[in-house]
Amino acid sequence: QDNILLKFPLGRPFSETFLQLPMGKGGKRKGSPGKGGGRGGGRGGGSGEKKKAKTSCEEQAPKEGERGFLVQASSCEDALRGAKDLRLWLEVEAEPEAENAVAIASATSIASGLAVELAELKEGGADSRRFLAVGMVCKQVAFLRAQDDEDVPTTLARRFFGPKAERPFVSRFADRVLPVDGSSLPKAENFATLARDVLEPHRGKPWRLVYEAFRGGWNTISRDDALKMCKDILSEDNQSVSEPEVTVLCTVSPRFVGLSAMLALDAEDLQVPFDSENATGAEE
Repeated sequence: QDNILLKFPLGRPFSETFLQLPMGKGGKRKGSPGKGGGRGGGRGGGSGEKKKAKTSCEEQAPKEGERGFLVQASSCEDALRGAKDLRLWLEVEAEPEAENAVAIASATSIASGLAVELAELKEGGADSRRFLAVGMVCKQVAFLRAQDDEDVPTTLARRFFGPKAERPFVSRFADRVLPVDGSSLPKAENFATLARDVLEPHRGKPWRLVYEAFRGGWNTISRDDALKMCKDILSEDNQSVSEPEVTVLCTVSPRFVGLSAMLALDAEDLQVPFDSENATGAEE
């Protein structure tokens, strides 16, 4: 029995005697710092991954007066990929008519065409591109800027969307593409100036309004504000829900408002098919 009993010196409390006992390598004191450090490292790594994932959704509002295309998708990453698809599509399919014949005659091969493009990029950088993806306007919506004054977004959209599209735009990532003929800050006085510039050429035509608010945009320019501006400029008597000649598209976000006057296009025509077969089926 003496072999399994602990003997404590007389006059010394149990706690003091216990503290003097040797502790093994697996003791709690030695193990606790390692255990705590392991948890801390794990949590730190997790938060770093979350921060990295959010960088693709950083918002960058277009500057006032810019025009182009809003590309909407199911995620920020898909919106950026869809904007890239649209840029490549437009650069190939939307060749200016006046320069088309010259381009065909001068480009003797794909390699020479790429060489010309690379040379232009070296000279002017991103500013030399006809279209430039500038980032996210808000969550799930990217912006592709048109940098050539001759490229009118609604005119280009009519070529690649709707029942009379020359060759429908397709993308695995983009869900919708919304043209923006003009933009401004989401303030009443700025929007009034924008509306006059975009809508005045269409005065007297039957019209209807399509209002699209992204992520809190209704807190800036409301649907009633946009409708009132259309009635003041285009006349309330010409408002036509069933047979409009002009579809006014108003897109708003907390830091951006875009306006377009679409001819022979409706909001439903701006859906992006997944592949060419679906585009052909929709056209038929």
